[in-house]
Amino acid sequence: MPAFLEGLHLDELNEISIVLRLLLAAVFSGVLGLERTRKRRAAGFRTYILVCLGAAVVMMTGEYLIQRFPGDTDPARIAAQVISGIGFLGAGTIIMTGVQQVRGLTTAAGLWASACMGIAIGAGFYFGSVVMFAAMLIVMSAFDYVQARMASRSKRIQLYTVLEGLDNIADFMALASQKGFRIHDFQTSKPDAGPGIGVVFMLSFPKRVSHGEIIGMIKDCKGLKFVEEI
Repeated sequence: MPAFLEGLHLDELNEISIVLRLLLAAVFSGVLGLERTRKRRAAGFRTYILVCLGAAVVMMTGEYLIQRFPGDTDPARIAAQVISGIGFLGAGTIIMTGVQQVRGLTTAAGLWASACMGIAIGAGFYFGSVVMFAAMLIVMSAFDYVQARMASRSKRIQLYTVLEGLDNIADFMALASQKGFRIHDFQTSKPDAGPGIGVVFMLSFPKRVSHGEIIGMIKDCKGLKFVEEI
């Protein structure tokens, strides 16, 4: 592959390689962004493309500066600022929801990795960027199913419930004990809408059971208005 790229002069900074690198950055990051858009994340298709294109251009700018001003110019100096500077965008995608759940970590990590991929593309590291793209696509799509499958069969579950009042917390704990569940922790919060009280419970059980079955077992709790796994 390196010999093929050298034959086409794609390892050099010219009109063809610039277009090819930006095209790869747009296509690769766009596919990754679609996966986030499909899950209705704030940073999706367009955000990923812009981040990767920007990183690729920054890396090519460093290479261009070497050609324009030969000497002690370091092509990685500008690109290094992308790695640290992308943090502000990633931090904006991480939120704490009203049910005490952190969301956006995967999106933030994906944006950072997309910027790294853009730098690799901008530097003409084609093989590395292709492998990086494949690895990110597998992690963000196929591994999502694996993670969800493992979580759904674990011996712990975190539930967000809406109860009619504080007295129903004791009812919930009594029912959990009756079913053989152990409550490790719980936190109260204000529900997003309507009357009642929101409570997040951390439960464990002695053997692996489908989390859907667990939710079914506690749905008849007195005063329980809503329950979901988080």
